[in-house]
Amino acid sequence: MSAALEASLEELERRLRAKGLFGRGSDSVSLRVPGARSALCFSEGTEPRMLDFDDPADGVAALHTFAYSARPDVGGIVLGVTPWSSALEALGVPVPSLFDEQARHIGRPAGPVQEGDRASLGEALATGTNALLIGGKRLGLGATPNRVVLNADLFEKCAKAFVLAASTGEPVRALPGWASELWYERLRKDQLRAAAAYASGRVPDGMDGY
Repeated sequence: MSAALEASLEELERRLRAKGLFGRGSDSVSLRVPGARSALCFSEGTEPRMLDFDDPADGVAALHTFAYSARPDVGGIVLGVTPWSSALEALGVPVPSLFDEQARHIGRPAGPVQEGDRASLGEALATGTNALLIGGKRLGLGATPNRVVLNADLFEKCAKAFVLAASTGEPVRALPGWASELWYERLRKDQLRAAAAYASGRVPDGMDGY
């Protein structure tokens, strides 16, 4: 096990925990091994373990490996329960693209997906989205460790804004379609670049800011 990768995973976990985005008993976080079909995964209450994409275990491990296999641009994943994501689950709909930053970094609205429904999860991931609900948990994706934190935090804030707005009973206004499509296209280009970087054995750079 790479000491550098393990240190990166520990730092990612620490940052997520500090923001209240990680820490419940069923939460898990992982990082892709550049240039390999494997990832280092940590689940709350256990030791970090290496996941093999070609020999997935069941449960949490299988979900992580499925997401990595479906999305070669993804370098890190966090799966867990957060307050506003839980509130969003009750609405049963995805958060529409409300803000420029959301469209730029979270991507197309997708989900929610029922736990165990791999077909629907695959369809959702194919849209390029970087956050969705699955089985009541928030699945957050990112091209880099820092991007995982930023995306998970951004999604939680967007979920809060949407739940509060929807609770008023008034219509919730999303971004104009043309504006959203421009941001989605920029994200798609980043994802293609990230996938190429991981395939060549390196973590992509220049993707950590807003």
